[in-house]
Amino acid sequence: MSEARRKHLLVVDDEPVILQILKAVFEEEPYRLTLLSSGRDALRVIAEDHVDLLLTDKNLPDVGGMELLRAAKQKDALTEVVIITGYGSLETALTALEFDAFDYVLKPLNNVFDIRKKVRQAFQKQEIALENRRLIAELQKKNAELEEALEETRGLQAELIQSEKLAGIGTLAAGIAHEISSPLFGIMGLAEAIADEQDLALAQGYARDVVEYCRTIRDIVVELSSYSRVATSEYLTTVELSRVVLDALRLVERSAPVSDVRFETDLGAGLYLNARTNEIQQVFVNLVKNAAEAVLERHPTGGGVVRIASGYGDGWTWATVSDNGPGIPEDKRRLIFDPFYTTKPPGKGTGLGLNIVYRIVTKYRGSIQVQSVLGEGTTFELRFPVER
Repeated sequence: MSEARRKHLLVVDDEPVILQILKAVFEEEPYRLTLLSSGRDALRVIAEDHVDLLLTDKNLPDVGGMELLRAAKQKDALTEVVIITGYGSLETALTALEFDAFDYVLKPLNNVFDIRKKVRQAFQKQEIALENRRLIAELQKKNAELEEALEETRGLQAELIQSEKLAGIGTLAAGIAHEISSPLFGIMGLAEAIADEQDLALAQGYARDVVEYCRTIRDIVVELSSYSRVATSEYLTTVELSRVVLDALRLVERSAPVSDVRFETDLGAGLYLNARTNEIQQVFVNLVKNAAEAVLERHPTGGGVVRIASGYGDGWTWATVSDNGPGIPEDKRRLIFDPFYTTKPPGKGTGLGLNIVYRIVTKYRGSIQVQSVLGEGTTFELRFPVER
């Protein structure tokens, strides 16, 4: 072991005979040994050097052993101290322990083996403390790395949710364009009529119709922009479930491919979640859109029904999205929440919709289950902890 890494044992006693005895006891030990007869010299060594273990007389003529103990502990709390005293009273023992001394030994030093044993035990205790300190530092480092990885995972998940949302908007785009084009043509026709109209009252009526058409377009744009914005920019808030479901339903209904589907709702009042509105809306947009596409597969010319219900029971706020589509085969049900799994043909889906739904629901301590009967339909049931 190199000199720099050897344990440093500082021995302080004003009696030369005691110092000679202790030198003989420890000179064969693998320690860096410093022998001093002055408390002031000991204070200097403690301040300028690193002391692993202090073996000191309690009563020194200049600086007492208890003061040396305090100085050593202030320099390094892991420094161990053994007090040598000629007064083996309970008060002496309590005082030494109060100042966090490892132990004490009595004069005269009749049993040098006992002193050696105490010093070795003190060093063993110190090694355990050092190892604990190292393990704690390592654990803190690992925790910091895990926190960083978790934060990165959250960021990636938010990006994934947003990407899937934008992909879903592509599916709705045709319907949205149709919804906007109708009032736009109306506005163009009315504007041309106003330009040629001599009757002021009739022109004003046309203008009022133009305003109504503009409001319709504004509502469509607001709904779409609200849905497409990044959810992480929102704060957690109290979400009224029925309002979010109806907003999601309106957004899906504006899509031309689901115009032949009948939507039914049975939404309980006074149901709230603590979540981001945008993310809960995305859950129901995905579920309702999937249900509508499923019933169109089975009922392409009409007769498809999607039913959304919600309520409270057993400490949960629940919601269901049901359809009378073709159902899901039993061997496929365990796969539907897996990322990139889809039964749609290439180019018709990302395979992330239900996986995103699962991620969002579980993020808010909720659960989602699916029940399906082949040839009859499917029901998705969501449960969230109650928010009073």
